[in-house]
Amino acid sequence: MNNEEHLVVISGAGSGIGQATAIHFAQQGYSVIGCDLSESGLQETAKKVEMGRFLSRVVDVSQEHEVHALFERVKSFNLALHAVVPCAGVARTGLVHALSGQDWAFMLGVNLTGTWLMAKHSMPIFMAQRRGAFVAVGSDASVRGASGYAAYCASKHGVLGLVRCLALDYGPWGIRSNIVCPGFVQTRMMDSLFAEADDPEAEMQAYTKEVPLGRFARPDEVAKVIFHLASDEASYTNGIAYSLDGGATSGHFG
Repeated sequence: MNNEEHLVVISGAGSGIGQATAIHFAQQGYSVIGCDLSESGLQETAKKVEMGRFLSRVVDVSQEHEVHALFERVKSFNLALHAVVPCAGVARTGLVHALSGQDWAFMLGVNLTGTWLMAKHSMPIFMAQRRGAFVAVGSDASVRGASGYAAYCASKHGVLGLVRCLALDYGPWGIRSNIVCPGFVQTRMMDSLFAEADDPEAEMQAYTKEVPLGRFARPDEVAKVIFHLASDEASYTNGIAYSLDGGATSGHFG
């Protein structure tokens, strides 16, 4: 397979996991369309790619007309669509009784509706090709609860359910759908979440103690798993939730 003839679409490509994933696919020779709300973040990613393999587009993944336009652009290229990776994600903390409707809608809009829209507008392209890989980015919050993270957990549990149904519904077309479920990853989002705590350092240490490997993941480690799940090396992998959390969700530790 000539990677140069294949296209990968990644949302949230302006920072964190999305940026690392865009860089990794580009380094492997794929053409990448990266979208994000942050134009400056996309410019940063483009500079890090430094290969002319990255095309950026400002997109709000919670808005269907913007996602539709993104995939119309995808169809204009004479390239096979290899993979779609919805990495765009947001997190805000708060107990349910104190959470505003705006924050609830924001997290579900980006995390869950955004993933659904990326699937809705990519699946017809994959179906026409009779192949393709959809690799969603969930969280350990896709498989367990977390105190103070009700809306975030609800959105990420929803992504897991969505991906499992995609695997069942579109597998007959040769389309594989999987989800990567990282724990905390060393990104600006993680830093901002811990900054909200009364004692950020103590909060970080408490979560670190839950991880048998004793540290949080790096964005490039998540990117490599995403790349694997999109590759032919995972050609029979469909419908799995890949826990990437250093063992934190394996059971009680400590």
